[in-house]
Amino acid sequence: MEHEIIQVECPECSPSEPVPHSILKEKPGLLVKCTQCDTIHPHQKEKTRPVSLRVVVSSEDTSASRRITLDSEENISIDDEFVVEDDSGEMANFVQVTSIESGGKRVNMARADSILTIWARATDNVGAKISVNKGWETKSFEMKVDGEKEFTIGETLSSNNETFQIKKIKLRDGGSVDRRGTAVPAKYIRRVFSDSMERIEWLAGKKDGKKRKSRPHSSGPAIQPRGSAQWTLKRKEKD
Repeated sequence: MEHEIIQVECPECSPSEPVPHSILKEKPGLLVKCTQCDTIHPHQKEKTRPVSLRVVVSSEDTSASRRITLDSEENISIDDEFVVEDDSGEMANFVQVTSIESGGKRVNMARADSILTIWARATDNVGAKISVNKGWETKSFEMKVDGEKEFTIGETLSSNNETFQIKKIKLRDGGSVDRRGTAVPAKYIRRVFSDSMERIEWLAGKKDGKKRKSRPHSSGPAIQPRGSAQWTLKRKEKD
């Protein structure tokens, strides 16, 4: 039987730092078991309170300040996604966390009640940066798409008077993918690299040309043997 895992302090092996615990029973009180030392003990849940946090949302070249209300003990991490609204409540954005300020420094994760500011980027509408290799030049432009739109390695697209085939995608986390058939939502993409159809056709023609090309026949003299074979031949001619 699988038990839900929570992070709480253990009175035996970790009284000051939370460690993983399995929940054995929830009612009438929470009973947990430490996964590190197997100590079983009750745990009293802290009473949560709502906290209002400042969220700076970037979209293209502009940014706007928003607020979001979360439970005080909720953990926020980089790459978390949620919805924020403006002060009027009439405009909402899907956003992805890019940075967190807590305790006077930037951190990767923090409890809501310790966070000063969250930086995020809007992901509902994004500008996908496209680079098209034409052979003699590389053309770059942006495609305005929904953040959930997927770009697939090997896919052929048309935009900005260009028809191109995707060969590699650079991700926002610094990685990249180039395996044919791999799909990535636009909100996670830093840049799409592709070849123009003209270049693909030229490369295909060049490859086919190499296959058809045969080795030319030589009409020159045959290669003479070396070493003892050559010496034997000269010996016979002298005799």
